[in-house]
Amino acid sequence: MKKNCLNCDKEIKVKPSHYDRKKYCSRACKTDYQRKNPPQFWKELKKKQTINCIYCNNEIERKPSEIGERNFCNHECKRLYQLKYGHLINQHLRKDVTIICKTCSKEFIVPKNRQKTAKYCSKNCLGKANGERAKVQYKMRTILYCTNCSKKFEKKPSAVRVLNFCSIECMGIYYTESKMFAGANSGTWAGGDINYYGPNWLNQRRIVRKRDNYICQDCGVTEKEYGQELSVHHIIPFREFNGDWEKANQLSNLIALCEYPCHRKRHSRMVDDIV
Repeated sequence: MKKNCLNCDKEIKVKPSHYDRKKYCSRACKTDYQRKNPPQFWKELKKKQTINCIYCNNEIERKPSEIGERNFCNHECKRLYQLKYGHLINQHLRKDVTIICKTCSKEFIVPKNRQKTAKYCSKNCLGKANGERAKVQYKMRTILYCTNCSKKFEKKPSAVRVLNFCSIECMGIYYTESKMFAGANSGTWAGGDINYYGPNWLNQRRIVRKRDNYICQDCGVTEKEYGQELSVHHIIPFREFNGDWEKANQLSNLIALCEYPCHRKRHSRMVDDIV
């Protein structure tokens, strides 16, 4: 036998014994039809209650078991409510104590957990207290004379050193003139410059510059761009050959570099490796 689907009106085949019972061509059609036309007993079974969102006041439906003291229509309303009224939540559990401000002697109330740490009733009182403390600490400063220019200045006792300077400029001038950290006094001292690299040094130097096409092998600048002759660097330091200038000056151990910054950078890395 044939009949039409109650939802989509599609023709379907049914058994004679199922003619009165079968009404839909598929479960999807049955669900769709019942959503559009809910049976009366569904409404009778419905237990949800209509309430209002505590934040936006929109009407929402909730099961009795889901209704609480504060109800929200979505997570965003809950978040905004907590941001606005969070400081008032659980205030019935708060235990307050009264203490006296150490600046103005005014009584003020704080939570019990701040009884031992709270000292001032406001930021103004805190600022005044910090100002008074600063005056006391300032009076404890030590009067000194600059090691370089003899200018009078003040320092905290904890900042006093053997050498004391009124400015960074004075410190730089003193260290430069006294050579306190220069030469053998420097932490990076490696024995000083070697002025003689053997009788073949000048010839090897010319060959290396020509071999490297008069170009710095680190940054690529040419002698013409650099404005002067390139330096020739010992890859393995000359001093490590113990005076054997023939081995030290082999072409494989030499490289053309601009003096600044490439040659100086190479020497800095060598000092770091030693340290």
